[in-house]
Amino acid sequence: MKKTKSLRIKSKYVESKLLSLVKRAEDFFVPPLCVICNGSLVSDRWMCNSCLDKLNLNHNTRNACSLCSQNGQKRVCACEFAWDYPFQKIFSVYDYDETLSSIAQHIKYKGKKRLAYHIGGMCSSLIPSDYFNGVDMVIPVPLHKSRMRKRGYNQSEWFARGVLKGADKKLLLRTDLLTRIKNTGTQTALDREERQSNLAGAFAVNFHKKGELRDKVIVLADDILTTGATVEACTEELLKADCASVKILSMGRD
Repeated sequence: MKKTKSLRIKSKYVESKLLSLVKRAEDFFVPPLCVICNGSLVSDRWMCNSCLDKLNLNHNTRNACSLCSQNGQKRVCACEFAWDYPFQKIFSVYDYDETLSSIAQHIKYKGKKRLAYHIGGMCSSLIPSDYFNGVDMVIPVPLHKSRMRKRGYNQSEWFARGVLKGADKKLLLRTDLLTRIKNTGTQTALDREERQSNLAGAFAVNFHKKGELRDKVIVLADDILTTGATVEACTEELLKADCASVKILSMGRD
């Protein structure tokens, strides 16, 4: 009985590893068609011109709040009267719409980390030129080790790598200072308060490298930002380590 159970566990582990390898292998091949609509590729290696135009329109028509980056045409914020986040501000490049949702799905669930890097490079020219002034390092929102094993990469890290490469910024990208110690699972259906409760104790600063954060100005990179609860929990841990301040950068704002 024990042997059968052991074989079953081993089989699931091997299956998971093979699936991860297949997803990573897919990422090395340029898709023959647009990853969003299956249209023909012309000027971009991932998206057709029509979908690129939709992304450009998305960004160019955003009436974003300078603090929370919420699009005022979609949702009115009250940031100037009731800002209650520990980080300084948010800059999101796009609104979360059908096009960005498709991109996020490919990045997170179809093994396309190079698409995250590519989008980061595209976003680099759309970020304010002074956004990185005075910044010491960029830290991507970390994944829990179980999620990291399953996916094989952190999509926020690859987005950040693409941004820094595209912007030609010689900033440190650190993935060893902040860790996710609690696997919270998906939080899609939760509101901000529920997410805050779920994320309590989810992140921790690397104790042995805590001193490297003292007085540092940090950009925390995320892929899609919704309520801000995740980056809020990360920021609180970074501030406990005496970093000077934190700004948030994300691909999309929901």
